[in-house]
Amino acid sequence: MASRDRSTSGGGRNARVTGSRSTTGARSGSSRGSSSRGRLAKRTSPWRWVLRLFLASIVALVIGALGVAGLIAYHSRDLPDVRTLRDVEEPQTTRVVDREGEVLGEIFTERRTVVSIDRIPRVLVLSVLAAEDADFYQHEGFDYAGLFRAVVRGILSGGRFRGTSTITQQLVKNMLLTSERSLARKIRELVLAYRLEQEFTKDEILELYLNHINFGHGRYGVQEAARFYFGKDVSELTLAEAAMLAGIPQSPTHLSPRTHPEAARRRQEFVLAQLEDKREEHWPDLSAEEIQRARETPIELVPLPESRQSAPEIVEMARRTLHELVGEEAARRGGYTIHVTIDADLQRSTRAALQEGLRGYDDRHDLEAPFRRQRLRRGERPRPLDRVAELRVGGTYDAMITDRDDQLGTIGLDIGGHQGVASIDGVARWNADELPPSRFAEEGARVRVSVLALPEDDDPDDGVPARARARLELGPQGAAILLDPRSREVLALVGGYDAEPGFNRAVQAQRQPGSTFKPFVYALGIRTRRFTPASIVIDAPGVYGNWQPRNFEGEEYRGEIRLREALAISSNAVAARLMDDLGSPAVVGFARELGFTTDLEAAPSAGADPATADVNMALALGAREVRPIELANAYAVFASGGRWAPWQLVSRIEGPGGTDVPLPSRGEPHDVLSTEESFVVTSLLTSVVAQGGTGARARDLGRPVAAKTGTSNEARDVWFAGFTPELVGVVWVGFDDQRSLGARETGGRTALPIWVSAMRTAIGDRPRTEFPQPAAVLTATVDRRTGLLPYAGQTEDTIEEVFLEGTVPTEHAPEPGTLDAASFLMQDDPAPEGEPTPETAP
Repeated sequence: MASRDRSTSGGGRNARVTGSRSTTGARSGSSRGSSSRGRLAKRTSPWRWVLRLFLASIVALVIGALGVAGLIAYHSRDLPDVRTLRDVEEPQTTRVVDREGEVLGEIFTERRTVVSIDRIPRVLVLSVLAAEDADFYQHEGFDYAGLFRAVVRGILSGGRFRGTSTITQQLVKNMLLTSERSLARKIRELVLAYRLEQEFTKDEILELYLNHINFGHGRYGVQEAARFYFGKDVSELTLAEAAMLAGIPQSPTHLSPRTHPEAARRRQEFVLAQLEDKREEHWPDLSAEEIQRARETPIELVPLPESRQSAPEIVEMARRTLHELVGEEAARRGGYTIHVTIDADLQRSTRAALQEGLRGYDDRHDLEAPFRRQRLRRGERPRPLDRVAELRVGGTYDAMITDRDDQLGTIGLDIGGHQGVASIDGVARWNADELPPSRFAEEGARVRVSVLALPEDDDPDDGVPARARARLELGPQGAAILLDPRSREVLALVGGYDAEPGFNRAVQAQRQPGSTFKPFVYALGIRTRRFTPASIVIDAPGVYGNWQPRNFEGEEYRGEIRLREALAISSNAVAARLMDDLGSPAVVGFARELGFTTDLEAAPSAGADPATADVNMALALGAREVRPIELANAYAVFASGGRWAPWQLVSRIEGPGGTDVPLPSRGEPHDVLSTEESFVVTSLLTSVVAQGGTGARARDLGRPVAAKTGTSNEARDVWFAGFTPELVGVVWVGFDDQRSLGARETGGRTALPIWVSAMRTAIGDRPRTEFPQPAAVLTATVDRRTGLLPYAGQTEDTIEEVFLEGTVPTEHAPEPGTLDAASFLMQDDPAPEGEPTPETAP
């Protein structure tokens, strides 16, 4: 045990000693190892960090890629389908052109005309590429380097992402997205640009782009730009012009050569410099000499087109026709060419004739600024304005000028107790000297106005009462129509004094035709064979129920006269007798055959006996309303040999793809009169223009003219309707509110000079032609007084008259000193003798 204990005890010491040594050795070894490892660590640490950075970068890239992929996937939701651009129909300009192709006006939401890439000249394509995207034909929709720069700039600028976009990106932004500047929109733009490049060829993308971009002044696409700036088709552009156009889209407002010529010129220089710098790499076929010549070529812009359309009535009528035929949506997209029958030169000259005639009326009635208040005698009080309970938009009222504002160009008005204001802009017709409001009219002067808008605020905060907006209505308006009787094509149609859109009186107004309606009553009498030009009718007062027509003021009754004379002097009494003989239902039916669509029949008055009262008798004197265009087309029946056909304005509509739009049937032509009957009526109407007729001043035309004057009750409407062998013309003058033109204004005084002026220009130097007399129309000599064949041996007081077959008189006039029954009946009221009577041989 003892020995074991020692042994153990000794062993423990040894162990402790040994352990002590071992620990010391270990420390010594550890010290040496640490020193060695430190040296190794110093040698390997950079590589570890490189490795760690590399691994971290890989992870970051993967995470970033996943993030970008997720971001792209997120923003790719619900993206528009780029394939829809194949079927896109950009809004285009619809043009209305006259019979020779002259543009009368344009209809558009965006002024654009789409052209194929084949029509766009290479010089323009290269100029656009140089200005916008030289690498267009090499990239896949976006420029990687440019994209990186844009992203960096966007981050540094706090999220305002902007930068150079490729043509593909611009097209996507403009046609499929919005112009919002954000990262989300940019991502969507890039995705769509890539998809677009996969779906479309480069030429297809470029064609879409060149037809879409904005060139300023409301012009979109290269074709409209070429027309607006240089007055030519895009295919005709020179390199200098193409470089100028290519520079505009970057900032259409500030780089327009019309408004900023110097800036536009600098931009053109930039485009030409880009063409030169990139010529060898991208377009070596374009020589440096061509580019230099373009630099030296001066740019000449065409004059600005007239802001006002020359024929707004025609453009509006064409627009309505287009909407009816193709629908609202297709018409809004546009791209149509509407061909009309109008002659642009005649349209202008006819409006000028109407304006001259209306200014003549203004001169006769002192309708010229300055307007002065009424001068009163001592003790005389001014007549107060009629009080108006409530103003109505479109209503016309008497007003008194209360104040004038030169700064605003307005005059204040008292409109029957309501305050109003009117601008004097656009009243050059009555303000030729361009006087300011303070000199245009005196306070207290009376004027006529129409209300455009009611006051917008009845309780204003500033204490100043709101005022109605009004327009001066100082003089009458008018309408004029020129029509080819053979084709029924409308050659000129003027609906008012000003060439401005609005109420078209030529087709929309319904006015009383007055005596211009009488020829239709006479024509029915001729057609029924109950009357001939030589028939004796009674020009004397008559009573028809409650109606007693009277001849025009100052016109005495002539007793027995021939039918030709009655029409020439426009006898109301004779027209009423014919109406009574023929019956108003027959006359109304005949008018329908002639194309009148307005209400020609009046309702019986209260208490009238329907069995005896003919309420339509006054139609004989034109007491019902008609449209000027329908009156003109009815007169064309006489001028065309008795055939009715619908009038025509739109002759052809060419669609955006070049295919014509089918035009609807305009109505089936039909004969209303025979050629012979029509000639006899025409012959009667020539007497109106003969010596002593109401339309004698029409002889100034120097051509055969058949016509009729017309003046409605109280001279609210005055007309002249007539025709030559080649042309029909109708003129109407009157106030829109149907007030009187004045006692001395008649169709012969007011409307006829306008007709002569318009017709003279239209006929020009055409050879003179006569109204052709059909072979079946007979000419016979008759006694001037009785309309019968001459008595035996009669050589004086005879005339030549025209007759339909079977209507030539068979009786002979009584010899002088012999009383016949008609003379006996009229002996208490003999016809005046010695009066000049119009006679006309056809």
